[in-house]
Amino acid sequence: MNEDSYAAACAVAEELDADVILYNGEITQGDWLSFREECMRNKRRINALFILVSPGGDPDAAYKIARILQSTYKRVSVFIPGWCKSAGTLIAIASSTLYISDTGELGPLDIQLAKQDELDEMASGLLLDATMKTLEQTASRMFISMLKTIRRETGISTRLASRLSADMVIGLLDPVFGQVEPMKIGEIARAMNITRAYGFRLAQSSKSLSDPQMLDFLINAYPDHGFVIDREEAKFIFKDVREPTASLSQLALTMGDMALVPICGAQARGNAHIEYLSADPAATKNE
Repeated sequence: MNEDSYAAACAVAEELDADVILYNGEITQGDWLSFREECMRNKRRINALFILVSPGGDPDAAYKIARILQSTYKRVSVFIPGWCKSAGTLIAIASSTLYISDTGELGPLDIQLAKQDELDEMASGLLLDATMKTLEQTASRMFISMLKTIRRETGISTRLASRLSADMVIGLLDPVFGQVEPMKIGEIARAMNITRAYGFRLAQSSKSLSDPQMLDFLINAYPDHGFVIDREEAKFIFKDVREPTASLSQLALTMGDMALVPICGAQARGNAHIEYLSADPAATKNE
């Protein structure tokens, strides 16, 4: 970070009596270990202000990072100045206070699964769920429409018309349903249950959710991985959601795109950017 960001981070640290920590990037197993090392080396204050900018990632790693924050610090606040999705939202559950700027957004607790035959590409768990619901709705509409048409045009009994309609729907949609992998459905269901269990444990410690049912709301109520949960929406889900203070807004301004957009791909070089912004650069270098 530049000198302006360091000065702004120190102002926030004094205001909140908190270490100011930046995490920008995908949440991975390797990065939670890096974060643990940074905590052990740079912890100075009893509280933490965790600035989180992430596209999401591994829920196991997110849980570990959140647990490190909760066990290392007396009070954890999370600042969302930009994009923070999926596993990032899981970490947000671990906080006592959420600061969300006008440009900040969380997302649903949507697990990400590796695409078959695609290297380093992820697919949303919500995609298959939406696909199955669409197929179910389509099958139901087709059955009712065919049943009515057959009854009206042939005059045969409802029982026989129902059987014919069911056979026709099965014949039309069976090739489509045949492309759905049962193992993939089970994998997604298992991953969702894991995410729910992690969220429950983090919320037990932080008391961050406005209602225990909000955990299932975060998992089931949204149609897409990228759905925007802004500050007003977040106030419905979490107990303590605030606008950033003047010092937090100033810090985000000095950080530029680093506060808004997750680093990824070649820019990330396989690692998230993890930094104690309020740590003395000279002291850190000497350690």
